[in-house]
Amino acid sequence: MNTEPRLDVIGAALADPSRLRMLCELMDGRAFTNKELASAARVTAQTATGHLQKLQSAGLVASVRSGRHVFHRIASAEVAETLEKLSALSPTDHLYSGRGRSLPESGALFARSCYNHLAGRLGVRIAERLMSLGLLEVEGERAVLAPEGVALFARLGIEVPAGARKPMVTLCLDWTERKHHLSGPMATAFLNRALEAGWLIRNRGSRALTVTGAGAEVLRKAFSISSDDLRA
Repeated sequence: MNTEPRLDVIGAALADPSRLRMLCELMDGRAFTNKELASAARVTAQTATGHLQKLQSAGLVASVRSGRHVFHRIASAEVAETLEKLSALSPTDHLYSGRGRSLPESGALFARSCYNHLAGRLGVRIAERLMSLGLLEVEGERAVLAPEGVALFARLGIEVPAGARKPMVTLCLDWTERKHHLSGPMATAFLNRALEAGWLIRNRGSRALTVTGAGAEVLRKAFSISSDDLRA
C-alpha cells in the first residue's frame, strides 16, 4: 500500500498558468462565477470549467450554488494559508523589474487582500508599527497582541468575533515583502472593518487595495503611519 502523500495531485493542479491566475483571483477572499474566473484567466468559460474541476479534485477550490449561479471559492482558510506560504517560496524578481513596476498589478505590492486579511507593504508596515509601539509581542512564529493593542482595535470598532478559538493574531509571511504581516481573527476583523468603513477600497479586477483619505487618517492616528510612509 502506498502511504506517501499525493503531492503530485497538488503539483499537477498548480502546474498551469491559467489555473494559477484563477487561484490568485480567488485569494481575494471572495467567491466568483465561472465566467468571472474565465475572464481573469483569459480563457473561455468551457476551458475554465475544466480547470475548476481539476482544482476541486485537488481540494483547492470549493463550489456553492446560489439561485441560478454557481460560485467558486478557496476551499478553506488552511488552503489559502498554504498557497501564501508556497508563494513565499517562489521567485519575485519579475515583480521588481522596471517593466513590472508599470503593470496594473503593481498596486498589489503596496496593499492587497490575502484571502481574509491585509497583505503587501501596508500590511507589513502595520505589523512593524504595532511591534515598535509595544502593542504586539513576537517570539519566533508566535505573536501576542497586548491589552493596549486590543484596546486600540476596539477604539476603531474592531473586536475579535465571539467564540474565536484561534489566537487573536498570527503571523503570515508576506510573499512579496518577505516579512510577516498579521493574520488571524483580529486581522480578518480589521480588513472587514476597513472595507465597510471605506478606509480601503478594492481595485476592480485585482486583489489590490487603495487607501482612501479617511483610511490615511486612521493609519496616521492609530498606527503612526504617515503619508510619507504610504508613499515610500
